[in-house]
Amino acid sequence: MILRSRPALVVAVLLMLSVVVQAKTVTLGASDNRTDVFLNLGDTLVVELSSGQVSGFRWVSHLPSPSTLTQLNDEVLPADKSARVPVQIVRFRFNAATVGDTTQVFGFETAVKMPGAAPQDTSAYSVRVHVALGSPQLGTAVLYGVYKGTLPCADCSGLETVLRLYAKGKFDTTYAFYVRTQTYRGAPHGDLVLSDRGDWAVLRGDATNPDATVYQLNPDDEQHSDSWLVTDEGSALVQLDREQKPIDSKMNLTLRRVP
Repeated sequence: MILRSRPALVVAVLLMLSVVVQAKTVTLGASDNRTDVFLNLGDTLVVELSSGQVSGFRWVSHLPSPSTLTQLNDEVLPADKSARVPVQIVRFRFNAATVGDTTQVFGFETAVKMPGAAPQDTSAYSVRVHVALGSPQLGTAVLYGVYKGTLPCADCSGLETVLRLYAKGKFDTTYAFYVRTQTYRGAPHGDLVLSDRGDWAVLRGDATNPDATVYQLNPDDEQHSDSWLVTDEGSALVQLDREQKPIDSKMNLTLRRVP
């Protein structure tokens, strides 16, 4: 048992990871054209494509619908002017959001096809992506619990959440990690699905009750950690604030355990 001191809390950490199961980032370049990539939910795929200065042409991502990937953002890296042949690199980022297979295609093309102009699509790049749930190998861990619920969302109608907790055994909460998938319903540009994964810990005591049981996701990352109060003998999780205090709200802040 490892003890951690936290302000205003009596916290006994009942688990720590023996092996950290974090999301990974896979970066591909032009030489990886038509390759296969194997990811787990919550991983990040980065594709970097280069081009010379061709007026009116740029790399464009053609994300199929539906897709196992959710596009996060893209950025243009400035060309190295000291290089013999300066090239511009476009970096695309994707979240492995749902389980399944998809082919992600990119075209080097003009935004608008003009009469008499060069061909709209001069070259293409594709990658086959396979996304798995990321369940542990048989015998290393078990599914500790699955919790679902629709949480409040600032810029959508509701945040449908599925949280899967894994641990070494029912009464052995080591080698513990979570996989969470959240669907932003009614987001400004349509439904958006994102997944993440990381480690979790069982804490004894919150800001108001030293005997409370709290599940904390990402316990070693204060910027991205969130805490859930265990209620109804483990059948429900209620979200707490950053200081592990109850949140005063009439909106639903509960995830309920499902078979």
